[in-house]
Amino acid sequence: MKLKHILIFLSIIIFATLPVNSNLITYTEKETTNFEIGNILNYGDNTIILQIVHNSSGGNCSETNISFRVIYSNGTIVPIDLSMEELGIQFFNFCTVNGFSPITLYNIEKKEGNFILITYTEAANVNNPLTYVDYIMLIDLNGKIYSKTLMGPSLVVNNTWTPQQSSITTNVNIEQGFLYFAPISSGFSDIYTHFNLTQWIINEDGTLINVAATIIALQVPPSIVSTVDGGYMFIYPNTTKSKDPYTSQSGLYAVYYGYGSNILRDPIILYETIMQLDITTLECIISYSEVGQICLITIQPANPNAAPIFIKVNYLSGGSVFDVNHIEATLPTIIGISKLNSPDFLIQPLPFGGYFYNVNQQTNISDDQSPYDAWGYVLDENDNFIQWNLPYPTQIDSSEITEVLKNNTLVMVQSIVGQNWNLITTNLPKIYQDNGYDNILISNTLPTIGQNIIANESYFLIITYAVPIVLSDGAITIFQNNGSSNPGIVRQTVNGLKNPDYATINNTTVNVTIIESTFNNPGSTYYVTIDNTFVSSLLYNEPLLGLTSNIWSFTTLPEEKGQDSKFKQFFDGIYGKVRLTTNGTLYFDTLSFNQQNEFFNNLTQELANALVVASKRITTNYRFVIDTESSSSQYLLFIKIEKPQVTSDRGTELITKDLNAMIQNIDITVLASGSSSKYLESTYGYVSITKWYENPDNIFQFFLSVTFFLILTILCFISIYYDAKNDVKSDANSNIIKTFFHIIKCDMYDLIQFLHLFSCKKVIIEKKMIDEDKSNHFKIYLYGFNVLSFVLDILFAMMEAINIKPIFYASVFFVAVPYVIKLGYAVHIILNELVRKENSEDSNQLLNKKDLNGQQDKVKEKITIKKWLKNSKSYKIILVILISLAGAEVEVLKMVDFQFCGRKFNVELSEEFEERIILGEIIGIFIKNIPDLAIRAYFLSKAIDFSYLSTLVLLITVIKILGLITNLIKLMRIKRKRNNY
Repeated sequence: MKLKHILIFLSIIIFATLPVNSNLITYTEKETTNFEIGNILNYGDNTIILQIVHNSSGGNCSETNISFRVIYSNGTIVPIDLSMEELGIQFFNFCTVNGFSPITLYNIEKKEGNFILITYTEAANVNNPLTYVDYIMLIDLNGKIYSKTLMGPSLVVNNTWTPQQSSITTNVNIEQGFLYFAPISSGFSDIYTHFNLTQWIINEDGTLINVAATIIALQVPPSIVSTVDGGYMFIYPNTTKSKDPYTSQSGLYAVYYGYGSNILRDPIILYETIMQLDITTLECIISYSEVGQICLITIQPANPNAAPIFIKVNYLSGGSVFDVNHIEATLPTIIGISKLNSPDFLIQPLPFGGYFYNVNQQTNISDDQSPYDAWGYVLDENDNFIQWNLPYPTQIDSSEITEVLKNNTLVMVQSIVGQNWNLITTNLPKIYQDNGYDNILISNTLPTIGQNIIANESYFLIITYAVPIVLSDGAITIFQNNGSSNPGIVRQTVNGLKNPDYATINNTTVNVTIIESTFNNPGSTYYVTIDNTFVSSLLYNEPLLGLTSNIWSFTTLPEEKGQDSKFKQFFDGIYGKVRLTTNGTLYFDTLSFNQQNEFFNNLTQELANALVVASKRITTNYRFVIDTESSSSQYLLFIKIEKPQVTSDRGTELITKDLNAMIQNIDITVLASGSSSKYLESTYGYVSITKWYENPDNIFQFFLSVTFFLILTILCFISIYYDAKNDVKSDANSNIIKTFFHIIKCDMYDLIQFLHLFSCKKVIIEKKMIDEDKSNHFKIYLYGFNVLSFVLDILFAMMEAINIKPIFYASVFFVAVPYVIKLGYAVHIILNELVRKENSEDSNQLLNKKDLNGQQDKVKEKITIKKWLKNSKSYKIILVILISLAGAEVEVLKMVDFQFCGRKFNVELSEEFEERIILGEIIGIFIKNIPDLAIRAYFLSKAIDFSYLSTLVLLITVIKILGLITNLIKLMRIKRKRNNY
């Protein structure tokens, strides 16, 4: 306990004596066993992972735990210790073989956060190295295990297992995973010249998927670097001895391996010289301050104490070299190079230009575990040394572990004291300033970092680069922070080449169009990420580095709370429809009923996620119809936006507007990647279903039907007026208006006689009798109603039923087949009238025979239908027309006994004629109207939009079915009347 207090006190003193730009991180381990620092990992958000290896009592094995400490940028330290049992790996992984350990930790990033890849080995028989296979485990920084993936057989040399010969290189694009590089132990004469190359990506659930694989043959293990365009480069030195003074003796060569490809390109030359060079190290990375990649070649002079020679090679992703420079690194006299004994010279490029150059010398050269004295400098582009903010020398651990973070912070491990480890950090001088974007190639943006903008408006994202640019095959993505997942909810994605309508270039500036649905949530924070391949250098056509998440962010202003927000929750939801693409319709047709319902469920969930609203706000009734306006019969799907439940919910009108904008711009929204939403037709958008009285088509249809009935009414009144006028001429005491209404009353009484509400005898009003030919004025409505019914049947099949295939086929069937049946029945009725014998009995049984007050003479004027046809050729045409119409309604045949304004046919019809017509109407109800009722009710259960026409035909069908009762009453009355004769 005293030791702990002393160490803390010393740490405080050391920290107090450091310059302002340095810091000391101290942590006390709980374990009492000896330990060492195994490795340092760092991430783009400057999080650090410190691997702790606890040594066991003896031998080459450590404790069977994987331990690491997560050091966040805010200074928080979280210890993670995972036991062998938790990890599910075998004990021999915690032992070294010839100094190599099977377990290695690699940092890897995804959009969801930071992760660790762990290499380890499994053996079916630990005594048989040929059963050893290598695995990779994916865990997060909390120690949660996501997956374990088999990589292949372990390296076995001369029947001896040789671990840790593989390596992992992460791709520059975090969504493109990593490259696994491993030597092959069998099948080749020289096992060190052939290597397995496999590319892997990480799914959202943490599982690994292999996307490419091949084999490369090299003379020496290469330095592997991820290229800006998403590929990989294998770089290796080669030295040959030749007596020809003009032949290259030393060189640097590279092989390019594209992402997702199984083909390697031919080797290329990065650097060659006729001198024999002792190339000791290669440091190849992406250049953060220039275009492309750089390789630093370290050449050791003959004098081991002399400072090494550095050569920098600038090259593009394809391997084209555009610059080679010799770096003059003459050490300052402060180091006292002549006094050093076999020092270590290290150099590495820095994120903001220049190089970190340090010299390490063991404090006690006779002790292998001795700490090192370190001298560090920043070497600028003109080979000038800039001092760091630490003392000269600064003591570091014997492992010489150092890391430079993305923000140019240097991290070094100091010597372990007891159970305490220490990290010393310092901010290295920046050669170039980055304006807050961690990318010195980006000069500024609009909106700026942290700016407040107005929600629900269209914007341009403007990015200005330091060099002229062109669009490339990468994307700029906007995320909305949801407070939980990282990086958040995708709001819009624009690809430089695939979406040229949304991105334009003006020399060094790119303008990205933002649709109005992107920044749709007031008071929210939005992040913008830029892929490394979104733009390329105009001069070199080389992709430029982009931006990661949590750098460029801005916030929408909060919504002003007005009176409208208090009442918006009481408004009704909005009914609407979306249309599937042609491919989407074909795919939908292949689904079963349950799969179609699942498609709807996925669609509503994807729409809710895209709109950033609760899933219950986007609903469906699972109805779909054919869009008759599309040439390829695409489906329309019903989607409803439910009303807000609380005042803080977004209004339905805003959601409707956003949904329409997102579908119309589907290629740049998250809908394009949804399993169901990707099938939505962008040109259609989201169309609200208006109420029927707001639909111009429905209003037009309504006025047409009203106009039709007005015409029938006018014709009816004209007929009544004609008869009233004739009555007044024959009776001087009569008045036209009184007679007009008198006839209407008589017609109404006559109309309801079949209900037996009145006597079957002729009703006498004010002792005036009405001519039988003047008592059928209201039949105009009956005949007009029958014609309208038939026309509406056809219109329903053509305009409404066609939207739903089963209903369309059923509608056509129950229009055509009943028509044929009733047409045949109508022909049968007419034929029976034509062959009817004319005799005295028939004369006494004439239809409408009424021997009342002198009406017998008018009855005698009527002739049989056979004679009527002989009177004029035009009558035959009229009969053919009536028979054709009777296929729709058999009752139309009664028009041969109909008169209008004195014009009549005077056809003598038998009572069997009327009886057969009534029977035909009853048959029609059963074979047509009842099936029609079922079809139209089913249609309403499937339709997504109720038109006036679909409602009217259903109403007319119900009325005609109710006519079954009236027809049965008429039939009973006729039979009773015949029995009285």
